Amino acid sequence: MPVIIRPDSEFTNLLKRNLRARYDNRKTDRIGLAPIHVSDILPSSCLRKQYYSRTYPDEDPITDESIDHFVRGESSEFAITQLARIGVAQAELRMDEIVAHPDIMDNTDGNKVIIELKDTISGKRLDINDYTFRSYLRQLLYYLIMTGIEKGVLSIRYNIRELKLLKKDESGEYFFRPNNSKSQGIESWSINLPKDDIMREILRNEMVLRKTILVSALENHDVANLPRLTEPLKSVKCPNCPFYSRCYEDMENEKALDIAQQTDIFNIRGTLDFRPF
Repeated sequence: MPVIIRPDSEFTNLLKRNLRARYDNRKTDRIGLAPIHVSDILPSSCLRKQYYSRTYPDEDPITDESIDHFVRGESSEFAITQLARIGVAQAELRMDEIVAHPDIMDNTDGNKVIIELKDTISGKRLDINDYTFRSYLRQLLYYLIMTGIEKGVLSIRYNIRELKLLKKDESGEYFFRPNNSKSQGIESWSINLPKDDIMREILRNEMVLRKTILVSALENHDVANLPRLTEPLKSVKCPNCPFYSRCYEDMENEKALDIAQQTDIFNIRGTLDFRPF
């Protein structure tokens, strides 16, 4: 008698429903005037999208892609924190009504360190010239500012072997994998921000400003003060945003335009001392 093998859509659907329910529970924490999280106010996280998703949550459907991203992040974080056996996972931080949950806070031998774990399926190896890396870095720096801790570690787990961009045109991007491409694995970066560095005050003011204008927009039901993304993030993120049409119709006022045109502190020469692998 042969072994019987058939598709099992029932189990797949059950798994998807359970994952969707857990993701949905997390998402309800970001509706209306719910607490503002660090990830909400990062410059790479469009303030307008944060406003719209809290105001019109039904127009921001949960996709299989978003669930997959959520599951990869959750599973990677759980596995690494269990294996590392260091520090406290997901401790809650608060500063000026901003909430944060660093992945790991370690105090081994009296040396306080915040560790942020990231998981990516990008074939590109990230560095300081990449906006994704800069977003990861800024998030960790925000945590250091909120705690007064001077040292952090950014650890990025790559799920696929390295890819190189071959060409880019109207139909899409084309990649190839060199014979000497980097394999799957983890790259970690040590980040140091001294307590007396002026960067702390600049980034703290940035955090408070972005939180304040987001809360004000939510309270007054007015998105005009919130800046749109600028290039190159605009071309990458805006076309696929579920609120693209709303955002296009809702204009920016002068305050929003001024905020959008401010020079990123990371682009000022001498503020970052980056050394690649």
